[in-house]
Order: sequence, then C-alpha cells, then structure tokens
Amino acid sequence: MQRLPRALLPIYGTTLVETLGYTLMIPLLPAIVQQYRASDVMVGALLSVPALCSMIAAPVWGKLSDRLGRKTIILIAQVLTLAGYLLQATAPSLLWIFVSRIISGCGGGALGAVQSYIADVTTEDQRDLAYSLYGAVFGMAFIVGPVTSGFLIHRGLSLPFYVAAGIELITILMTVLLLPSRMQRVSQTSIKASLQAVNVPGVRLVLIRHFLAIFAIVCFLANFALYLHHVLGSPVSEVGWLLAGAGVVGGAALIFVVSPLAARLGDRRVAQIGLLASFLAYGLLSFVSELWVFAIVLIVWAVGSAMVEPTLTALLSVRAKPSERGAVMGVSDSINGLAMILGPATGSAIIGANPRYLGVLPAFAALLAFGLGRIRIRR
Repeated sequence: MQRLPRALLPIYGTTLVETLGYTLMIPLLPAIVQQYRASDVMVGALLSVPALCSMIAAPVWGKLSDRLGRKTIILIAQVLTLAGYLLQATAPSLLWIFVSRIISGCGGGALGAVQSYIADVTTEDQRDLAYSLYGAVFGMAFIVGPVTSGFLIHRGLSLPFYVAAGIELITILMTVLLLPSRMQRVSQTSIKASLQAVNVPGVRLVLIRHFLAIFAIVCFLANFALYLHHVLGSPVSEVGWLLAGAGVVGGAALIFVVSPLAARLGDRRVAQIGLLASFLAYGLLSFVSELWVFAIVLIVWAVGSAMVEPTLTALLSVRAKPSERGAVMGVSDSINGLAMILGPATGSAIIGANPRYLGVLPAFAALLAFGLGRIRIRR
C-alpha cells in the first residue's frame, strides 16, 4: 500500500467527528422523545436540521477555503462543531438541542474543504487510495456513532456528546500541529468564476451523478430497519449486526478493491461498475423473502456503494479547476446534503405504501447515474 501524506491524519479525524454528529443522534431519539415529550416531527427534525444547515453552509465554506486557505476554514469548522457538541451535552431544553444541532451542522458543512485538501496534498497516483480511505472513515462513522450512543446511553443523553467533544478537541490539536498551511495563499477568485467552474459540463455531470448515487444510498440506508421489520420481521439486534456487517464489507472493499481497481481501470469505469452493482442490489430488494437472501443482497449493495462514492469524488477533484476546487467541492457537499434530506423522507413514504418497493426509486436513480456516465465529455 502506498504511503500517504501525514497531513491526511487530521483530515480523516475531522471527517469522522463531523459525521458522528449525525450518527450519534440516531439511537438517542427514543430517549429524547421520552425526556422532552417531543413529537415525531420534532424528533425527525433533529436529524434533518444539521443536514439542512450543512447544505446551506457548504458552498460558503468551500469558497472561503479557496480564498483564506483550507486549514483556516477547517479549524473554524472544527471549533463550531466542538461548541455544538458541548452545548448539546449541557442543553437544558429541546430548544437548546436544536440550537446545538444548527451550530454542529454549520461546522459539518466544511467537509467540502476537507475533500479539497485531500486533492491538494496528494499526487495523482495517491488520490484514489486517499479518497477510498476518506469514504471508509465516513462509513465507519455510521457504525461507530450508533454503537457508541447505544453503549453510553444508560449514563444519560450527555455522555455521548462529551465523548464526541473530546475526540473533536484531539482532532483540533492534530490539525494545528500536523496540517501544513498549504493553499493558504491562492488567487482571489470571484463568485462568478466559481459558478462558471461548477457549470463546466464535465463537473456538472459528475455533480448530478453524485447526487443520484447519494440519494439512492440514503433512501435505502435511512429506512433499513423499517424495511427489515416489515418484510422479514427482524428484531433490532439483527438490524444492528447486519448494518455493522455492511459497514465492514464496504470498508474492506474501499481499501482492498476500489483503490487497486481505480488505479487499473480508472475512476470512471469503477464508478460505472459500482452503479451497476447498486442497481442490481436495489432491484432485488423486492424479491427478498429470507434473511440469508437479504444478506447476499446487502453484500452486493455494500461493495457497489463503496465503488461509487470515492471514485466520483476523485473524478470531481480532477475535473474541477484547482483555483476553484474548494467552491466545487463545497457545492458537491451541499448537493449531497440535499440528497440526505430528500432520501429518508422519500424512502419512508415508499415504506408506508409498500415496503417491498423500497428499492425501486434507488434502482432508477442508480441506473440514471450509470446512463449519464456513458456520456463522453470532451476535455
């Protein structure tokens, strides 16, 4: 395995902690309902509000990172996230929990700058592995977050966020000490130039495909437990083990399959293979009747999803103009945030109508993203 720059350590730490803000909350929702007598709508908003704030903040952080430097913006975002975690740990009411989620969501919007920094400090032959590890860390947060909350919840709602704040503090120190101030001095580009950079056909096409892929993933993942409950009658314990297993398979595929394949076939072809595998997995959800069948479908889905996200991100980093890379990645993060808002709600509506049809819309999205990938863009 290639040796990657040391500067990526705080980058991966930032990715893990920012994503934990979303995943830590999932097992805590029933306790919040009980403690604060919150309605279902209010509890659901605790997950969607950070995604909305991140979606709004991402293009701003990305553009500022082009002007002020990646390290400056990453540090500001980390401090915001730390403040959000501490406020949530000490929140006296549901209102203050919402305020803390807004602050954390704004901090999480800087993941576009994080993705840009990976492209800044890696060579072309390192980039696929670097983005694969980024995707693995991102996916790991969806396992670590719920497991950590479930383990610590018996000591109260505050402890998981004190733990997250402690991890964030370590990450801030790593950023200060290990992250070089590369890209601190860059050209002062205009908003118009950034919009033009995003509207380049090759960039625009990847952004659309990325949205479709993330929408499909989140539509299924957010309604994972509901699907298993309605279709197979699976208990919560089975859901947890299956989700963790999918995370392990996806993480292993990212490191040991995606990176070597991308080096050999190129990011575009690997993304196409992943989209086809994802389409197959989503389509088969309508025909699942046994748990072992679902486990096979889940493995195909985990590998396919692992092949799509990092390769599209790497492809976008190459196609984006270097002076506008932060702005482009910020827009990508914002678009992905929109997918994370629309996906769960759409999937829930499908579950309400017929849970076996959960994979139909994600399958269509994956197929459309594959079709768009067949379009040749002249350099």
